[in-house]
Amino acid sequence: MKKGPEKILVLSIWEDMWELGEESGPSDEFHFIRYLTEKKGIELHFLVPEPPNGEPVPENPLLVYHTYPNIFRTLGRLPRVLGRFIGAFAVPRAMLRAARPLMAEIDPDIVVGFTYYSLYPLNRLGEEYGVPTVNKFFGVMYLDRRDLGPLKYWWYNCEQIASLRFPVDHYIVLNDGTRGRKALEERGVPPGKISFLPNGMDLEWLDVRIDPAEARSGLGLPSEGVIISTLSRLVRSKRVDLFLEAASRVDPALLEGATLLIGGDGPERPFLERRSRALGLEGRVIFAGAIKRGDLPSFYKASDVFVATNELTNMSLPPCEAMLCGVPVAAFDVSGTSEMIRDGETGLLAEDGDVGGLARRIELLVRDEGLRRKLGRRAAEFGAEHLVGWDDRIQAELDIFERMLRP
Repeated sequence: MKKGPEKILVLSIWEDMWELGEESGPSDEFHFIRYLTEKKGIELHFLVPEPPNGEPVPENPLLVYHTYPNIFRTLGRLPRVLGRFIGAFAVPRAMLRAARPLMAEIDPDIVVGFTYYSLYPLNRLGEEYGVPTVNKFFGVMYLDRRDLGPLKYWWYNCEQIASLRFPVDHYIVLNDGTRGRKALEERGVPPGKISFLPNGMDLEWLDVRIDPAEARSGLGLPSEGVIISTLSRLVRSKRVDLFLEAASRVDPALLEGATLLIGGDGPERPFLERRSRALGLEGRVIFAGAIKRGDLPSFYKASDVFVATNELTNMSLPPCEAMLCGVPVAAFDVSGTSEMIRDGETGLLAEDGDVGGLARRIELLVRDEGLRRKLGRRAAEFGAEHLVGWDDRIQAELDIFERMLRP
């Protein structure tokens, strides 16, 4: 009897483990691979959309990549709505067609899928090959947002709702603040089949000593004045335009000499650049582009205030990372945000979508250095007590896999 998995097949929708390329973006997949191969000696086979340059050839001998047709690139040329519905049907089936021959070739102990796209192929592979199946949700988007009303709720969630008709053996849901456990239970997933795990964090950042002046210099930022930052993939749901609008409402005397720092990249960047000019912020905004993982502590330590405007949740990785680095956060209070950002204790919260309210909280932090220091210190202390390191988080996943292999 095997104590744990020796080979795992992973069904992924990402052609690269780094969402923004060049070691930039969320690092969950990186730590999943690092921990399971380097520390546990598990052989990982990733089935991914075919990248432009062909099948990846990793240096890690325990990591093997396989590919399926990259339907996502084709979908990008279609109207957005049409692409959504074609993708929800075509991607899972392309994944399944490529996975079937791999089952005989690899003989995996368990098959793991990422996001709702993997539910249908996991369901079929489990039925056809008798292999344990686990789907991992990195959050559930709008699946908990019943406040949207029936029609809007369905429109935002129809792909996930349809995919959940195909059950798998177990569901791992990461707590990004979108209340994934509750959402899945409401869609009929048995509570005993759900494991609700925290996001992993780089807890060693708590002990990183970086001089803010050196951090600013290294990032090419002004040495003087308050730096108000945000960090995300620049897509519509992150609402970075509301960050700019809130900043434009801050007392001009306070904003004088301040810098607005936007980290990250994505399709909304040209719009955001135009928007910053239209709001009269030209010369105050720096678009830093994608920030490599190793440079993130410097990015946060260079900041005096971090602002979070995501329409899904502001308990996502960047606000939590900022807190870990002792930076006070001003955020919209949406979904589970207040689990981490506690108003007046570890940060400041504004009602979701209240740009004026957010502006007032940014203004308060810019004006009061003592408040910034107090909230930043409490945020770091709260993070040290409540956040979980990457090795512990990935081990929790491995524990689930091992339990599933026991007779």
